[in-house]
Amino acid sequence: MKERGINNTFKKIIYESSEMVFLADDTYPYNIFYTNAAFDKGMGQFLEEKTLVGLGLDINSYIFNEELIIDFQEREFVFNLELPQENGSNYFLFYKGKEMKSKGMPSKKDTHQFLKNWNDIIGIGQENFLSWVSESVENLLGYTQEEVTNVELCQFFHTDDLPKAQQLIQEVKAGAQQGQFKARMLHKGGEFVWMNWQVNFNEEKFYLIGRDISSDQLAIADGEWKHELFKLGEKVSKSGVWEISLPENAIYWSEELYAIHEIDQPTFFTIDQTILYFLPEFRVQIQKAMTELMAIGNSFDLKAKIRTQKGNEKWVRVLGKALFKDNEVSKVYGTFQDISDEYNLLNELGLFKEMFDLSPEAILVTDVSGKIIFTNQEANQKLDFTSENIPSSSIREFDTNFIEESKWVDHVSLLTNEKSRIYQSSFKKSNGTEYQAEVNCNLIEIQGKKYIISFVRDISDRIVLEKSLQESSDFLLHLTEQVPGALYQFVLDKEGEMTFSYLSPGIKDLLGVKEAEFSSMKNIGQAINKVHPEDIAQVLTSTVASARTLKPWTCQFRLIEPVSGNYKWVLGAAKPELLENGDVVWYGYLTDISEQKRFENNLKSAREQAERASQIKSEFLSMISHELRTPLNAISGSVYSLLQDDHTSIQASALNTINFAVDNLIIMINDLLDYQKIEAGKLTLENNPMNLKNVVGQVINGLEFHAKDSRNKLTLHMLEELNIDVKADKVRLAQVLNNLITNALKFTNNGRVDVTLKLKESKEGKARVYFEVKDTGIGIAKEHQARIFDQFDQIQHSFSKKYGGTGLGLSITKKLLEQMNSNISIESELGVGSVFYFEVEFEKISKVTSPVPATPIPAETAIRKVKLLMAEDNDVNALVLGKIIKKWGLDYDRVFNGQEAVDAVAKTNYDCVLMDIQMPVMDGFEATAIIKTISNVPVIALSAAAKQDLLEKIEECGFTGYVSKPIDAAELLKKIKEVIG
Repeated sequence: MKERGINNTFKKIIYESSEMVFLADDTYPYNIFYTNAAFDKGMGQFLEEKTLVGLGLDINSYIFNEELIIDFQEREFVFNLELPQENGSNYFLFYKGKEMKSKGMPSKKDTHQFLKNWNDIIGIGQENFLSWVSESVENLLGYTQEEVTNVELCQFFHTDDLPKAQQLIQEVKAGAQQGQFKARMLHKGGEFVWMNWQVNFNEEKFYLIGRDISSDQLAIADGEWKHELFKLGEKVSKSGVWEISLPENAIYWSEELYAIHEIDQPTFFTIDQTILYFLPEFRVQIQKAMTELMAIGNSFDLKAKIRTQKGNEKWVRVLGKALFKDNEVSKVYGTFQDISDEYNLLNELGLFKEMFDLSPEAILVTDVSGKIIFTNQEANQKLDFTSENIPSSSIREFDTNFIEESKWVDHVSLLTNEKSRIYQSSFKKSNGTEYQAEVNCNLIEIQGKKYIISFVRDISDRIVLEKSLQESSDFLLHLTEQVPGALYQFVLDKEGEMTFSYLSPGIKDLLGVKEAEFSSMKNIGQAINKVHPEDIAQVLTSTVASARTLKPWTCQFRLIEPVSGNYKWVLGAAKPELLENGDVVWYGYLTDISEQKRFENNLKSAREQAERASQIKSEFLSMISHELRTPLNAISGSVYSLLQDDHTSIQASALNTINFAVDNLIIMINDLLDYQKIEAGKLTLENNPMNLKNVVGQVINGLEFHAKDSRNKLTLHMLEELNIDVKADKVRLAQVLNNLITNALKFTNNGRVDVTLKLKESKEGKARVYFEVKDTGIGIAKEHQARIFDQFDQIQHSFSKKYGGTGLGLSITKKLLEQMNSNISIESELGVGSVFYFEVEFEKISKVTSPVPATPIPAETAIRKVKLLMAEDNDVNALVLGKIIKKWGLDYDRVFNGQEAVDAVAKTNYDCVLMDIQMPVMDGFEATAIIKTISNVPVIALSAAAKQDLLEKIEECGFTGYVSKPIDAAELLKKIKEVIG
């Protein structure tokens, strides 16, 4: 801001100086582009055209003068002059200008002599005629003084310039004192002379001076023509010029520059606005170049891309230069050219040249004599060309087709007629090796000279591939002929007609057709006739379905055997394809699967036999378990009765031993039944509410006697946080724990068995619980640990003799846990002990406060009036059960089958019916279903079979409860109390 202020101050001083100062361009017509106030007042106001030519100054006359005198309007002015080469600028500097004052007027003689020798026309007149004119009029216009005085002056003006003179007269009448105009005056010889007229008016008279400016006008016309020519050159070259005014930071554009930017109306631009026309990726570069140009005068020549006012993109070339004065940049200017066409053409030519040179095919250009005049990179590489041998090489040295000169002559002749040709040949490299090639030749003519351009493609690989394909084709043809079965192509057209478009020879053996019939076998009807009548519909419908959905077709059907007349099984498979014309084509195969079918039938029979054997095994196990449970029921009931009677301690010991043996037998039977159900996939888990702590506690309590008997300490480790209600199968969970704890007690003596439960995770209604059974028993060797979960496996056969059992406990435990989505693991060491552990995820349920149960009625008072009906066909079971019922002090009636039970209920009112399931005449299921139709009496099922096997049917028939055999007297009594309320 400070520098700008100083600059403005100096400008103001110069402008207000009393001495005249002005600047003019150094090129014709030397435009005056700067003047101060003194010059404007003394000379500038009389200048019609602000140029040195308009000032009447021939600058070449003063080129070596530092001081010059300018005659202007009968006055003389003296100026100091600095030329462009002196100040390093591109303008003339006129300064210290002032008017030269004369001390006195000249004499008449001097004046006459002056006027006589004066080249300009001087005249005095009024209105539109001259009253006096100087003698110079004859030199300039060819007229004598008398011929132009006191005559109408309008006749001497060119018709186009007369209005200027008339306008001046009008301005005088309006009050103007002086004027100036240019006009063409008629010379006496008939041509027109350009005159510059200076006119002063005073008291209705006018005083004029006329100067011949024809040469100046010619120069101006020449300049205008050159300017138009320059503008035409700009338009043709699509270039314009620009100049930057440094103080204002404004930029001047020529007309063509506006055209390049597609701006219809010229306007004022700053440099920043101009730079915005460049695309963003070029702006930084242009900005830097312009800054350096204006600051330090660095010229630039850049190519960039602009976006015009109308949104079109163009490539432009921008040049910038600077003029210096006093070692400072005084002016910056340059050109701006649209090079889009040139740039695109160069890019296109460069692209074509690069594509030509980098083509993957070898390209050779020869003249008609065969001399090679151009090769691309691929040709050089393929033929081992070098820069030394290319100019002297002939195509005949490399193309084996043209070893004989006559062959080349024929080749040129053929190209002359047809312009192009494709042929195959062998090309010989410089090192003597050859390769197979395909050559595409074209004859072209450039500026009257003919050339042959050859595109040489290496087809060595293709030759090898074609040979390989031919071999593959032969192989495939042989394969289709030898492959068992038949390959085919089958067409279903838009009209619904089905035909074979291809059949491999294998169809002859498959369908039993002869060669003659095979050759003409196109219609599908010939093949359909061979299909078993029962399978024809399946073949056709499946084919139509495949055509509609375009899904692969597969079908198994029977064909008539040509020799025996029997049928053989065939598998057909195909993939459909929809053609553009609407036809559907299948590509498929047919193969004989008779052996496979026989194998499948044998396999089916074997599977049915295996299923039957499994069913027999299941029935056998059920029967055996029932038959075993029957005597066990008698033994268990008898022991129960004896224990209720008076007995000695020795008798009690014997009875307990019998009871323990019965329990072990029952466990073994249950293991066998569970294993059989798991193997048959019939074991399902219940998902009922239970309290986890109570279930585990019951298992532990039930095994305390076993622990004492084996002299072991059984301990439960479980926090109160596991006193939760969950959904699970409490029977199977108890069975898993019972198996693990029983095993631990069995293989531990005088040791410890610790049962541990931990809550591992509890969230979102789920509880994951960790179970662990740890003992200090005999342990298991690592090599045997993987076998202990196999069925019937006790590591050593001596174990079964020493410890007893079936060897199914851990196998059943593992399978039960798998159904609970859990896995059991073991850690064990011989002589140290074993740890079995697993995790189970339970669904938690909210605890519901149960109502306080009513005080139970003592059995002695509540049940004595109850009358029971016992339906039991086995006398031993009936005897044992009768003794138990009598011990309770109850009355009962016995019937021997289901029919008798129905009749008894119809005649007598009973409080409860104890119904055996398996009985003659009518079983317990049917009898119970009938009883429920005639009475509401509760019926308790008694069976040696597991409840899980009977559960669905028990519920279906309407049983009120279930008690398994051997009968647990306490459980039976509890169930009776429940059902009778």
